[in-house]
Amino acid sequence: MTARTLSGSYDLVVIGEDVASVVRAAGGWLCDRARAGWQVTASVPAATDVRALRILGVRAETGDPGAGLLDGLSPAAVSVDARLVSRDEQVRREVLRYLDDARTEVTVWGEPSVFAADRRFDPVHHRLSAAARAFKQQALLAAGGGSAGTSRETFAAASLWYPLDGADLLGPTSGRGGGAQTSCARRRRTPSPRTR
Repeated sequence: MTARTLSGSYDLVVIGEDVASVVRAAGGWLCDRARAGWQVTASVPAATDVRALRILGVRAETGDPGAGLLDGLSPAAVSVDARLVSRDEQVRREVLRYLDDARTEVTVWGEPSVFAADRRFDPVHHRLSAAARAFKQQALLAAGGGSAGTSRETFAAASLWYPLDGADLLGPTSGRGGGAQTSCARRRRTPSPRTR
């Protein structure tokens, strides 16, 4: 992935351990972002069937997810499987570099215990659109089965900015009965660093 250049301010680079886990954990969110105009690129291991990612509108690149994947890139957002962050020192270093630089949205799915004490992360969720649920179901079938099941995907996110059209990752609901949603965009009023 280091040989390509990013297209602009709405690039999301996804680092996954395998296609099935990317689709299961984040497929609906990735589909909704792609449908909203983001260029979403997922890096998965070589010799992987990437049809499921294409169904979601996600560009796939195959290779070694831990081999300097993000070197020299400045995407607006990075999303990574917590298992890779926990196991691969190089991936963890690159994710921490983005966090320290404070210009890139960093989202982790799975069990992000490596960032449990990091106050820059908040628990967030994404409500899948009806289209994303349908595409995710088809992508899961292409990836080897399973049911989309839920209309919500959960993450840990360090989000310093959001596009002007609003946040798509929401914080936990407050109070009983569902209460009002809080979004990272309302809590963090830092303007977008993506002015080119």
